[in-house]
Amino acid sequence: LTIISVCFAALCLLLYLILHISSSVPLSETIGHSTNKDFAASELTIRVNTFRRNDQLELFLDYYAGYKNMHECAFIKEVQVIWSDPENTPPTTWLEEENKYVKDKVYFEVHTKNSLNNRFLPLTKESVKTHAVLSIDDDLIIPCNVLRDNLRVWESYDKALVGWSPRMHGYDTELHNMKYLKWQHTWWSGMYSIMLTKASFIHRDYLGDAFLKETPGLFLEHVDDLKNCEALAMAHTVASLSEAPPVWISGDVYETGEQGISSGKNHFRTRGICLEQLRDMSGILPYVTSYQKMVPLSQFSLF
Repeated sequence: LTIISVCFAALCLLLYLILHISSSVPLSETIGHSTNKDFAASELTIRVNTFRRNDQLELFLDYYAGYKNMHECAFIKEVQVIWSDPENTPPTTWLEEENKYVKDKVYFEVHTKNSLNNRFLPLTKESVKTHAVLSIDDDLIIPCNVLRDNLRVWESYDKALVGWSPRMHGYDTELHNMKYLKWQHTWWSGMYSIMLTKASFIHRDYLGDAFLKETPGLFLEHVDDLKNCEALAMAHTVASLSEAPPVWISGDVYETGEQGISSGKNHFRTRGICLEQLRDMSGILPYVTSYQKMVPLSQFSLF
């Protein structure tokens, strides 16, 4: 009984110290945090990248913009479809079908150039009306309740990339080159320094001019040639401007399509080369290593 009492007292003291310390340090003085709660009522803009997979896109839009989930997904202000296929017109006739999508919730952002960089280049500064943006691929579905819960996490780390796909960079001391490590390295070590934008929250201030300013022009051309590495460019942009590590969050993510470019045998070496090029072209290697994963407290119990 005495041991239990001592342990309980120690736990109470620990909780007091945590609350006291966290309340005495202003969040505005902590890198990657913000006390600004003017987030357009915690609304979210989804920017989905798609290319010639209209079946996947329709499934995606049916979930996030359809009437079936209109209440659960009401905090999603707009779904912006990044259309980078000059040879084909977007299926805007879907928007004309009665009772298919919530009015004015889907917007086709049509670009004249086929470029993966377009996912971070809104056509106008005013087109993204919320501070929070979800960058996501068209073959992924994250339930709206999961998005809503993790949007609260992003509000505390709004200067960082907050997402579901962490990766780690490395350096081969024998071959003297940069390495883009597989997912298993993060699973084994708990370490990550890059958050992929296939499924991540990002502040709208990193889009457009900030992305173009922080990413060397030659590297943007390299992304167009490879059809790869745009996620590394955005991770580089956020890390260099925020000096903050990314944040790994939890929750279900459902894949509705086939394996993508990451299944290719040269994918990891290609991304390692991209890391080298970004470092050499920009003169910096800004990635900050993180060791945490945010999990809702509701999943745990102290007693």
